[in-house]
Amino acid sequence: MKGAGFDNPRLLFILFIVIPAFGFASLHYYRRRSLLVLLSRSAPAGGVREIRLRFIFSLFFFVLFLCLMITALAGPRWGTRVVPEIRRGIDVVLALDLSRSMDVQDLSPSLKTSGGEGLSRMDRGAAVARELVSASPGIRFGVAIGKGSGILAVPLTGDTEAVINFLNALSGSAITGRGTNLEKLLDAACSAFQDTLPARREIILFSDGEPLSGSLNAALDRAKAADIRVIALGLGSEAGGPVPMGGDFLQNEGGAPVFSSLRSGALRSAAERTGGLYVDGNRSDAVPVLIDYLTSSGAAEAARGYRREPRPQWHLFVIAGLAALGIAKFLEKGYGRKE
Repeated sequence: MKGAGFDNPRLLFILFIVIPAFGFASLHYYRRRSLLVLLSRSAPAGGVREIRLRFIFSLFFFVLFLCLMITALAGPRWGTRVVPEIRRGIDVVLALDLSRSMDVQDLSPSLKTSGGEGLSRMDRGAAVARELVSASPGIRFGVAIGKGSGILAVPLTGDTEAVINFLNALSGSAITGRGTNLEKLLDAACSAFQDTLPARREIILFSDGEPLSGSLNAALDRAKAADIRVIALGLGSEAGGPVPMGGDFLQNEGGAPVFSSLRSGALRSAAERTGGLYVDGNRSDAVPVLIDYLTSSGAAEAARGYRREPRPQWHLFVIAGLAALGIAKFLEKGYGRKE
């Protein structure tokens, strides 16, 4: 049954006390057996048989009472119920696309390094991620990376130094595989969130939006169903640039360089599908825009909502246990009067 379980399953081991309780009751029965033998000489055979049956059934219902009460203490749950909640805090997973196209250097000239060298899409994404983590105390961050597959590289943590150190060491060789599969990258990012931790859930997708395999929309629908919003940070330019490969460029079958360009429309649609935001990675104020969105009052309002949890059913076992105890006492008084 979906959602079935116990709050304290270890308490079920107490059910072993039923064994000594049964032994004690059996000893009590054998002590009274001599009295039943005396009664059988002066009372009708049917009367003695009724006394024995009452005692046996009384013992059965008393043992049933013990089992039901112990099970109730273990906190049985099944089914589901919807309860209101106010989610506190923000959990953010940085989902970084490490595909080969992210090595293209086609960003705005204003984003070049101090030495005048071009900045790759991946370098820009890592720089934005580092600045965001450094400027956002109180937010837990995690990191997922993806290429042909997706990996949760850094689970959600409040240790910003650990996250920044990972981002500093990030490179395209951090994960094996070929091509781009944004579906697996988002699924890996979604796996970081835990239902038991009430926090608002956000994924920031750092990508140029070029999906070569997988279904991005399917992953977005799963994220939305789990109350996870996706913020898309578009990296690259609409004009695009040749894809680096070793000391040269990747070429197609005709020997011409393969060009890669920013798919801002696809990323914007991805963000809107989950109620998130699209941010142009070429903007010099990309980090302030992200911080403002994460901490805005409108976004904070989304923390008020509902969640599903297994329905507690312990009261049913208490009611049934009390009924079993009542039946046991009634039968006990019955054979007590006849004795």
